[in-house]
Amino acid sequence: MSNENQQTHGDRLIPVGKILSRLSGMPEGQSSSAERRPRQETRTDECECQTCGGKFEGEVTTFFFCQPPREVRPRECTACRHQREEEEKRLEDQERELERVAIREKECGISSDLHCTRFEDFEPEFQREALRVCRKYAGNFDLDNPRGMPSLYLYSRGPGVGKSTLMACIANHLIDNWRGDPVSATLPVRFEKGPGLVRRIRATYNIPDAQKPYHETEEQIYAQLRTVRLLMLDDVGKEKPSDFTRELYWYIIDERVSRGLPVVVNSRLALEDDGLTELMREDTVDRLYGMCRGKMVILTGTSYRRRRLVP
Repeated sequence: MSNENQQTHGDRLIPVGKILSRLSGMPEGQSSSAERRPRQETRTDECECQTCGGKFEGEVTTFFFCQPPREVRPRECTACRHQREEEEKRLEDQERELERVAIREKECGISSDLHCTRFEDFEPEFQREALRVCRKYAGNFDLDNPRGMPSLYLYSRGPGVGKSTLMACIANHLIDNWRGDPVSATLPVRFEKGPGLVRRIRATYNIPDAQKPYHETEEQIYAQLRTVRLLMLDDVGKEKPSDFTRELYWYIIDERVSRGLPVVVNSRLALEDDGLTELMREDTVDRLYGMCRGKMVILTGTSYRRRRLVP
């Protein structure tokens, strides 16, 4: 045998196990109770809730590998635990909603005057049919799987009949019911005004090299326009037609057709209007026509601003 397992006593070799048994006072071959005891033990016992002070039956676990043994008891009763979890969920939902409010303007581009615009606040007698169509569109839209969804085109000959308001209702409905993480998830909606989009892209030109790290680039804007789940283009046609606008809209519509992603557009130019063709060019309008399934949501009536004397 090796010297690791034996000890010399005179001329005899004594096994180490026998020496340990003599030292512990236990017969050879018999282990101590500590060795036979399980590492942990669980039982049901009466516990006291540290929140309400009430008594309840709880699961108590004792860990014997600690010296002295450690006992772990539940700190709250079932009712208090449920109440705490509900409050934590409420606070988490509240925090998420504050984050959604922030991204409405910062990320989604919805102006602050439209943050609180909801279908429930829209006067149904003002644009009853348009309201029905837009509410149905928003209700059927799946932000997690937008590919293949039809596009929407809101048209009116005159101003102030609710096109932008209904677009904001759609955007806010989608964001309110979206359960994605506002911080880390992909941007769900982007709301752009036609003239503002032209200025936004042109603002990326001729930036001094020292300032470029602090400004968005033209490619970053285009990447957002082609990949956002729902792109909403407001007041299309108020920008001056040019080679730039024709290239811009061709790129946006062509890229979104290629990806199967929809757009929502509002304009005082009808799909068949020569002015829209001048702004976008014929090929772009033709693709947009197909994205909208050849349909427009037509809004008529007197300007809401003139009726209510509001800005």
